[in-house]
Amino acid sequence: MAHYHLSHDLERPRHLRVLAILDTHPIAGHTDVWLPDWRPGRYELGNFARNVVGVQVRNTDGEHLQYTKISRSCWRVHAPKNSRIHFHYSYFANQADGGSCYVDEQLFYVNPVHCCVYTEHSRNQPCSVLLELETDFDVATGMPLTNGLYHANDFDELVDMPILASRQLQHDSFLHDGVRYHLWFHGAGKVPFDQLKHDFEAFTAAQIRCMGALPVQEYHYLNLILPYAWYHGVEHRNSTVIALGPAENAFKGLYSELLGVSSHELFHTWNVKFIQPEAFAPYDYQSENYSQLGYVYEGFTTYYGDLFLLRGGVFDWQAYAEEVDVYLKRHFDNYGRFNHSLHESSIDTWVDGYGTPAAPHRRVSIYAEGMLNALCLDMEIRKRTQNEHSLDTLLRRLYADAVNQLPYDESRLLELLFEITDESFEAFFQQHYQQPISLEKALPEALAWVGCTLKCHPSENQLERDFGIRVKAGGEQGIVAMVAPGSPAAYCGLVADDQLLEQRLEADQLYLRWKDKMLHEHEAVLSAGSSRWFDIYKTERLANRSQAQDEAFALWTV
Repeated sequence: MAHYHLSHDLERPRHLRVLAILDTHPIAGHTDVWLPDWRPGRYELGNFARNVVGVQVRNTDGEHLQYTKISRSCWRVHAPKNSRIHFHYSYFANQADGGSCYVDEQLFYVNPVHCCVYTEHSRNQPCSVLLELETDFDVATGMPLTNGLYHANDFDELVDMPILASRQLQHDSFLHDGVRYHLWFHGAGKVPFDQLKHDFEAFTAAQIRCMGALPVQEYHYLNLILPYAWYHGVEHRNSTVIALGPAENAFKGLYSELLGVSSHELFHTWNVKFIQPEAFAPYDYQSENYSQLGYVYEGFTTYYGDLFLLRGGVFDWQAYAEEVDVYLKRHFDNYGRFNHSLHESSIDTWVDGYGTPAAPHRRVSIYAEGMLNALCLDMEIRKRTQNEHSLDTLLRRLYADAVNQLPYDESRLLELLFEITDESFEAFFQQHYQQPISLEKALPEALAWVGCTLKCHPSENQLERDFGIRVKAGGEQGIVAMVAPGSPAAYCGLVADDQLLEQRLEADQLYLRWKDKMLHEHEAVLSAGSSRWFDIYKTERLANRSQAQDEAFALWTV
């Protein structure tokens, strides 16, 4: 058994003290100790070892053992075979988001995948965890507690069960379909538990109507409510961590975001924690896990996260349509849709990560693009089967495979779709997933099946509409946020983060003077052409709908 002892580091503020007791290699005279390089749910290398300091290794008698750092996240310990080592270190825990670690006097928040080491042999062994905390800390985690120790069946389960311990933890729960759902909040003011339980149970019921019983015995929402603006959620086997802020707005203006991310993360319990692509079966924690199927494990989940709020009656149609419009904006504002397919973009999360600097408009989002193309796929299945089947059917078939421990690839998706519809979806997949696509035509055609459409409106901002310049909202004035490729602004050499110094508009011409990052000044006269930039798209119900469209809409939304 592998054992982990976690506590505050009393000598280093904002550090977590870790002791890992692990078995050595049963044959060789050395054992390699690894720290994961990334965490499932965020498809980029995290290089967590950069937070490790003060490594010491001892045997069970307390004697120091020699070790050698042999890679960015591997320590080779020289120890007798078939023995036990005590691997000590501190971990800098100063990142309060949905997937990292943070410790201070009030909060002890740990994602074990960031800070717990393992060996080739300990990965498949049962794990125990001792938390050394002050007695007034309450603990929220999906790990069961027995005789003062938390337990996981193996390392993969351990790193999928975050820990949220706090001096100000608030808790309530509800029971649905035999499963207990726990609502934990740190950093919040008065939590409206009655409203939360009503709304959470409603979207939970909608998910279970679609997928069947939740595949775990209990579920924990670990909510980290922050004093500053933030929005982040991470799925786990029987829990999720959601970071949201600012705290004063968590149950007001941010309430729909809290509902949306909570529904999204719960659906991940089926889609990615149990229904897994072959690339993740099993996870390789030390290198990139490339998959072209981000449009399934993130795109499908994003689509269903909001749809279940509509199906559960938590959102009305207008609230749901507004959420769809957010993804429409992300699609039509991103000219990467002309450059990268969802296949390529799924691979390239490992290249340019989540918001790190990269060429503008290079790729698309597996979340936003995956969501909109999932909507198209859902409507296509409904259309081809006259509403007898839908994307729900495909997810249920994939879950049946997962119960039999069968991961999927794209050929399996196509095979299942042929079984469901008796038609090939290869051309659809080529158009929507294997090559770049802009959805001006495809989305209205899909939405027509349920009596809906898109309405296109020109931007009211003339800089955006006529010249392709979007300026950052708030903060320092005149900083360019985005330049539309092919626009007059792009042709004159303007790029994001340039500062506009002077602008004069006369008829269809714009005089522009600006400064770049190197403090060089430029000027140009831009002429508006016949093209428009940054159009605004809205989802609407058709005014003149047929009975068949209304019936299809009802089947889609219940």
